Amino acid sequence: MNKILLLPYSFKRIGWVLFIPTALLGLLMAIDGFNGFPSFLLPDSVAASETLSRISNNVVLIGLLLGALLITCSRERIEDELITRIRLNALLAALYVTIGIALFAALFLYGFAYLYFMIFNLCLLPVLFLVIERVMLWRLGKEAADEE
Repeated sequence: MNKILLLPYSFKRIGWVLFIPTALLGLLMAIDGFNGFPSFLLPDSVAASETLSRISNNVVLIGLLLGALLITCSRERIEDELITRIRLNALLAALYVTIGIALFAALFLYGFAYLYFMIFNLCLLPVLFLVIERVMLWRLGKEAADEE
């Protein structure tokens, strides 16, 4: 059988520690209109500088991507053929959805809206893969618990 190169299980915890705060910060930045660090989190006397905006954008992007990578590419506690199959199916489903959304956006978005979408699309595949894989593993665990 071919060996699949996965990270150790302990990396999954590091991935969650990176992913959750940067996803929340990214959500706050999206609510604020992608103007860098969310202005409603800063005191009135402090204005968001261009440097703070660039740093916060990079922190969110790198944190999301690295966190999703560590979570999805780490072994499960029990890694067997079924988990491997679920991982592959989740990756294919995420790829199909991402390509479909990108095609839709290419047809209907122009200008800065398309640029913003492409930034969003950069993180879409790993995050979507993470969500689909976690849902499929949750269903598997629920089915196993129901059988007992």
